[in-house]
Amino acid sequence: MLTQSEKNQLDTEGFLLLESLIPPDTTAELRERALSLAAAEQQTDKSHIYLANGSAQRVWNLINKGKIFEEAIQQPKMLAAMAYLLGSDCTLSSFTVNVLYPGAPDAGLHIDYPLSALPTPRPSFPMVANSVWFLDDWTLENGATSCVPRSHRRLETLPESGVEYADELQICGPRGSVLIVNGAIWHGSSENKTNAPRVGLLGFFCRSILKPQQAHLKLVSDDVISRATPTLKRLLGLDSLPNMNA
Repeated sequence: MLTQSEKNQLDTEGFLLLESLIPPDTTAELRERALSLAAAEQQTDKSHIYLANGSAQRVWNLINKGKIFEEAIQQPKMLAAMAYLLGSDCTLSSFTVNVLYPGAPDAGLHIDYPLSALPTPRPSFPMVANSVWFLDDWTLENGATSCVPRSHRRLETLPESGVEYADELQICGPRGSVLIVNGAIWHGSSENKTNAPRVGLLGFFCRSILKPQQAHLKLVSDDVISRATPTLKRLLGLDSLPNMNA
């Protein structure tokens, strides 16, 4: 499913932009649903608001919040990239809405957990990876993801807060694109200088031996499990359960 050129891009640069991967009608529906969920959660005391002045928001556990998300996370090309990085048995760590509201500041660079908590040198092979879904056009003005190419090879250092790196770049692209990011690459959201929210999804994956961010099998409904495809069952962790035989 991935070309050799795309595999080389992931290996060498640490990221891969799959432009216009999601059909426009699906992208529009995902965006509408994402903003609806974000607005609904803001009316409760359980909303996940972060960054300065509450200018960014996450909505968690999307697999349990609509069939459209169950279907989206099984996108074949995106999963092929994850399988290439993390193995064909990789699992879903979390699937979330990510909204940057107008005025959201640059979030700085980071590497993904649990890599950030490991002793150095960190593993040279990928352990976690993110898929960043562009539900709007990603631009220099609205907070397009920043990264430092090839930084996934810096196994003994971390990005320093407040430091500007000469090789840092923003990855822009049209709505419907999906950015694949090796979790070890230095990356982060940028400032949203526009008057509109920048809406995306984050499909975060891990090797099957790792503990995911969310315990999907405890969070999703029985209905989700009963209608899940073999692929979705694997992503939710059914194939990663410990052997219960004595």
